[in-house]
Amino acid sequence: MRSLLLVLLLSILTILAKAQDKIITIQNDTIECRIISVNSERISYEQQASGHQMIGKSIAIPDVLEYFRSGELGIVQEMNASVRKWKQPEQRLLFSLQTGLAHSLTDYSNMKEFFLSQGNPESESDNYIKKLKNGYHVSTNFHYLLTSFLGVGVDYTFSSFSSKSNFLANGYSGMNVPLYTNMEMDEKLFCHFVGASVLFQQFIGEKRKLKFTETVSPGMVFLREETRNNLYQIYWGNNDFYSGESPQYYDSSNLLTRGHTFGAKGGLSFEYCITSQLSVGLSGNFMWAKLKKVSVKSSTNEQNDQELENKIDISRIDYGFILRYNFY
Repeated sequence: MRSLLLVLLLSILTILAKAQDKIITIQNDTIECRIISVNSERISYEQQASGHQMIGKSIAIPDVLEYFRSGELGIVQEMNASVRKWKQPEQRLLFSLQTGLAHSLTDYSNMKEFFLSQGNPESESDNYIKKLKNGYHVSTNFHYLLTSFLGVGVDYTFSSFSSKSNFLANGYSGMNVPLYTNMEMDEKLFCHFVGASVLFQQFIGEKRKLKFTETVSPGMVFLREETRNNLYQIYWGNNDFYSGESPQYYDSSNLLTRGHTFGAKGGLSFEYCITSQLSVGLSGNFMWAKLKKVSVKSSTNEQNDQELENKIDISRIDYGFILRYNFY
């Protein structure tokens, strides 16, 4: 009987000894385990799987806040402060997804002057241009983390702008009287940015729950603009007078403008780390680019790589939400 009690007591003590070790991560997560060894780079430990099977694992020192081993308290916070900046992270691949609004910095003052010269109210002109300057963007990028604060990778961003409205336009008349017709304009502008990217990230606080991330990306910008016009015309021909209703028709025209140029993009985001691998936050980007040449195609004419007298500024500002995920 005493032997049986002694065996049970030893078994309980063994289980307690195995369960008393634990590791506290910088994300304030607790890992219940049995610590095998501790060195300047990693902590090796065992965790119980199904049944009595033990699985060996390890965790990098920069990801550990403190650990408890057989009653021993090991605080690695101070050591982390010196090596965390240069230490290679556990998850080295970083995927980012951004989406939100986009604001074009293109100057549309010439378009406004044209609308006003046709007798249109200034409010209608401003409303059309406002729609054309404000759209949306979607951005995605991959980075390979060289250290916990530095990564290199690629960036792709798509943005779209569109506007549609009806305007007055000066028509053609054989008589000496003002004639105005209706003109419907529909414009869609698409912009693609592709380039290399360098990422910097700084964590705030020892728990590393908050972080700032900056990106710098040189690359190429591809622009595509689709313009559709329907102009309500009155045909007078060689006659100065019609006894009845004058002949009428719709003059439709489509125009495709394309161009590409070098550009540069910078981004800044403030994020909250939900886990050590997942973070969400707010982001903002600025893309700079000026178009030097364009190719224009219509139903009757096509001109390729036409040199512009004045460069077109197609820079823009993007802002919205961001999600980042680290994985192996």
